[in-house]
Amino acid sequence: MTRFLLIAPKPPWEVDFRGLGSAGMGMTRVPSLAAATVAALAPVGIVPKIVDEAVEPVDFGLAADFVGITANISQAERAIAIARGFRARGRTVVIGGPHVSLDPSAFAEECDVMVIGEFEPVADEFYRDMLKGTLKPVYRGDRAEMSNSPIPAWQLIDPDRALIGIAQTSRGCPFECNFCDVIQYLGRRQRHKNDAQVVAELQTLYDLGFNQIQLADDNLTVYRKRATSLLTSIRDWNGGDGRDHVSFSTQVSIDIARDDEMLQLCAEAGLNSVFIGVETINQESLRASNKRQNLNVDLAAQVSHVVSHGVQVDPGLMVGFDADTLRIFEQQFEFAMQLPVATLKVSVLVAPVATPLYEQMRATGRLAAGSPLDMFPGTDSMSNILPAQMSREQLQIGARWLVSRLHSPAAFSHRLRHIARLIPPNPLRHRGSGKLHNPPGRNRSNRLYARLMIAVAKSGPDAARVIDEATGLMRLRPDIADGIGRALGSWALNYYSFVQKRAYDDEWARLPSPPFDTALRTPNPVGLPQPVLQNARTLVARNNSGAVAR
Repeated sequence: MTRFLLIAPKPPWEVDFRGLGSAGMGMTRVPSLAAATVAALAPVGIVPKIVDEAVEPVDFGLAADFVGITANISQAERAIAIARGFRARGRTVVIGGPHVSLDPSAFAEECDVMVIGEFEPVADEFYRDMLKGTLKPVYRGDRAEMSNSPIPAWQLIDPDRALIGIAQTSRGCPFECNFCDVIQYLGRRQRHKNDAQVVAELQTLYDLGFNQIQLADDNLTVYRKRATSLLTSIRDWNGGDGRDHVSFSTQVSIDIARDDEMLQLCAEAGLNSVFIGVETINQESLRASNKRQNLNVDLAAQVSHVVSHGVQVDPGLMVGFDADTLRIFEQQFEFAMQLPVATLKVSVLVAPVATPLYEQMRATGRLAAGSPLDMFPGTDSMSNILPAQMSREQLQIGARWLVSRLHSPAAFSHRLRHIARLIPPNPLRHRGSGKLHNPPGRNRSNRLYARLMIAVAKSGPDAARVIDEATGLMRLRPDIADGIGRALGSWALNYYSFVQKRAYDDEWARLPSPPFDTALRTPNPVGLPQPVLQNARTLVARNNSGAVAR
């Protein structure tokens, strides 16, 4: 038998849940879909084993004939370190995944075999060569026919050490945002699994005990006819035959706000949380980035309309566009506080390799270079772009201020009240058992949520007060208690993560604007890397002397 060790590296933003007293055991938010799919395609004679580094540390002494590592951009730096560790011990290392496919040159010297592109089309050849001991240096997979993608090998993971299950129903996105690498890797022609395939995957996750499932699509509802068929199938399955129900999350675009029938179907199917790339209120930035679907609409009203149908929104906000001045951080904060949302994903504009934005920045000499942060940008709120109207350090500090300001207990409390005014009762309360799926096998993850709330409450009186406020709302309005609980859980998990990773600073959260100058004069504000501090202090000195610097 050939032993194939599959590793999902821990990204730097992954929460370390061991601090919550979970018997010293790690947990992951979402198990590795890539590793489980690669394992499911393994033929007789290959024995795969999955190691998720968020769950357990990588043991470089594990017996394995081959080591496979998956890497997106947030995992890339750690993937290289793991590859070096295994190769130093004489193991044959295979690396694949999105970032490897987009930037093979960054990994070519770090592994023995690269899989570029999607794995399904080359799986048979790859495993045949593995069994013969004749693996080639490079395998290039074309676009996969999604009907050939198997149910992932979830039997190889411990489901009670993952908070959320995951299923992929499509690949690709028809939009053309210039900063997005998804369309470079997966294409603009969206490919779909059929409804029966998806329901079979959902049933597998349900049987493992998951009550929250992420539909890993870049835009689930962009093709309305297909989305209607799929959501109807999910609605009929979810809570059918008297069963408990589950809740779903996914990604959609803001144009879903103009389709009330689709929104109603989402709520009926249990799709009650969506990520929407709102990005920015700056129309010039939206236009420059080809984010046409967000142009000329009232974004706050559109988000509110989605929430009013029972579908909570996790918006993405981005800063660092060429049209952004130093005022953008306060402008984005003022806009975000109009939204009925629990949390927001704040990111700096980066130029991933192979995107139109990358080529534009390279051609104009505006790509930074010289550190891992530049090769794998965005993981520390640091862009690999030289911004037009601020420095990279100012962009990083502004983004961290925005994260702190938006996720303070006071800011969440304000938005929570807005959610409570809008969100309707969950229609799944009247289907099946009317209860969220919660089998005994989920004991560890249930205890983790309880410990999370205790840890957040102990972090300070403001945090304890907002938890009391949320639980009071749930008692007062039992008809929307699950929606309030979902919002509270989302905020608490992100707040805990930001505090743990030093992305949140309570003093910064109380400031009306980013502390650009004063922050750069403190010894090490919110854990800024030393090279960043040195560059930033040089910038302040130049600015104070009248010089202009990026």
